[in-house]
Amino acid sequence: MTENEITSLMLHLADMGVRGIKLHYDGGGDSGCIEDVVYTTEEYETPEDINDHVNMWDGTAKNLAELDQEIYSKITDFATDQILDQIEDWWNNEGGFGYMAIQVPSGKYIVNNSVRIIETEEYFHDGNLLDKRKDV
Repeated sequence: MTENEITSLMLHLADMGVRGIKLHYDGGGDSGCIEDVVYTTEEYETPEDINDHVNMWDGTAKNLAELDQEIYSKITDFATDQILDQIEDWWNNEGGFGYMAIQVPSGKYIVNNSVRIIETEEYFHDGNLLDKRKDV
């Protein structure tokens, strides 16, 4: 997506009354995707405020796909290709999850990315089988 296209998309969203977008993504085992995209018509000063106050599950935000499926696809494609695929690996092995908040129409965004890491502790033991016999 070109600079003009993303600018046009942000202005179009603003004309529709959208003031913020929040994406939730999750991944693991060599794949991942954006799970939810919601929007708010409430004005927030920063993308951090959008992240803090726009909740996908409490009914205060609306599903972007229900507003406009084409815009939903453009936002998810751009976010995945140009931002999320360029940060820490959240889709391979144990995976990860996170949120991306976008302020409309400025396009300012934040990503709160969490990567799952399994720690492995290694121990070494040695001995002699003869020392383990029962008749010692």
